[in-house]
Amino acid sequence: MSSTTALELRHISKVFGATRALSDVDLTVEQGEVLALLGENGCGKSTLVKVLAGVNVPEPGGLLAVDGREVTLPMALGASSGLGLSFVHQDLGLAKPLTVVENLLGSSLTTGGPSRRQINWRREIRSAAEMLGSYGVNIDPRLVVDDLPPVDQALVAIARAADQLEQYRARTGAASSVLVLDEPTVFLPEHEVEFLFDLIRRVVASGSSVVFISHDLAAVREIADRVTILRDGRVAATAAMSDVSDDEIVELIVGSAAAAAAAGGPVGAAQRLRQFDSGAPAAVAVTGLNGGRIHDLDLTVAPGEVVGLAGLMGSGVEDVPYLLFGARPAGGTLALHGAAVDLSRHSPAVAVQMGMALIPADRRRDAIAPAVSVAENMMLLVAQRFSRAGRLRLGELRAAADERAERLDVRPRRTSLPIGTLSGGNAQKVVLAKWLEIEPRLLVLHEPTQGVDVAARAEIYRVIERATTTGMSVIWVSSDFDELATVCHRVVVVSDGRQAGQVEGADMSPEAISTAVYAAARATTETSLSTTEKVHQ
Repeated sequence: MSSTTALELRHISKVFGATRALSDVDLTVEQGEVLALLGENGCGKSTLVKVLAGVNVPEPGGLLAVDGREVTLPMALGASSGLGLSFVHQDLGLAKPLTVVENLLGSSLTTGGPSRRQINWRREIRSAAEMLGSYGVNIDPRLVVDDLPPVDQALVAIARAADQLEQYRARTGAASSVLVLDEPTVFLPEHEVEFLFDLIRRVVASGSSVVFISHDLAAVREIADRVTILRDGRVAATAAMSDVSDDEIVELIVGSAAAAAAAGGPVGAAQRLRQFDSGAPAAVAVTGLNGGRIHDLDLTVAPGEVVGLAGLMGSGVEDVPYLLFGARPAGGTLALHGAAVDLSRHSPAVAVQMGMALIPADRRRDAIAPAVSVAENMMLLVAQRFSRAGRLRLGELRAAADERAERLDVRPRRTSLPIGTLSGGNAQKVVLAKWLEIEPRLLVLHEPTQGVDVAARAEIYRVIERATTTGMSVIWVSSDFDELATVCHRVVVVSDGRQAGQVEGADMSPEAISTAVYAAARATTETSLSTTEKVHQ
């Protein structure tokens, strides 16, 4: 092992029953580098990270070395922190009802440390502010984490992990340490990802190496030095980022045949989508929508049309799916194929009865029951089909779920597994299948492909495209402007809770959407400043 190597894994394998999740995987992270770890959902990335964290026990014969020191496998759960390894997962691992400083103090509040009364809070707040500031994070440590925007929550989680590693190096004299970031950009708008990149660069400059797991090739291209790609539990390639193109990376991730489909699928879907009947009467009419940050928003969607909503964080666009579905207090009216509802009396149950479906951004919290099987999650809304004399016929239900799983390429095919064991992309396919079982008239999506690999993303696009051919209308809310330009007939721009523009037809492109969004935000700011000046005159 080289003296410049921070982390080395050799011959790592893992078998779950009949499924080989990892097969003879080798991975090396050099000191002071950012290594991107890429692959499809279900390729083995999460399994490998769990081996590092001591959650998964690998098969005999594997080797792990950290900072030149060999570590006995399997590693005890929790031992990774004593070896200079730290992890930030998608959910960030923050206690959101607590303040930033309480999160930074961590377990000392509850186990083995001083009681809350014994803590010198003024000193701890000052210390927390200094630590955050050393990484360029200017956040008041007294704020409650749940009140912070997503980007600030991510910055706090990463700064906390980086500081733990810095303390480890100071305490042990170790030359290196490794920070593992699992999809840290997944919940962030595109324009806020740069904040994370700045922090990652500071972390590397402080002495840590970084393993960066992401499906966002643009982010990987921006921040990574090298890339290791897993496919079907094996290492498909390791290369310097400067030596591989994005097309080559996609081909390595999904295989040559699938890469061609993934590259052509979404575009082809968009071309077919644009053949919808633009002269048809509106199937969906939203009038005077109010709630959250939204003010008097009007919106129409024709049968088979896909309408995107785009806006910066705080524009209110992220509130729309939940207001329309009755999940949050709202005002205004919603008409769906002639049936109208007063949104002040709306509810999710009424929405489903009307023929609405919602795929929320936080699928684990809002869309699935993680401990329940794939089959039962998938057939939840139509379980009565499989009931006879008051008894649920699980065999029939699972057979139907198996057929849908085959059709949507859900991996693994074992629908008896808890859905919480599936990767993000495969869980999202199950959520989509669940809602399509009721043949909705209106499908509302919020960030439907976050944390989803390129092949699964293409499959989700195709499934939704097929559903629109039956007349289903779609409202698609996303911070991914490339995605909106690919799948939507038109995109409505929202700023300060109101419609501020529209992009459609030949003008549709990621650049046009981005330009319209930022122009609208700038106009909103200028109007606000002008109003303020008049008030003070």
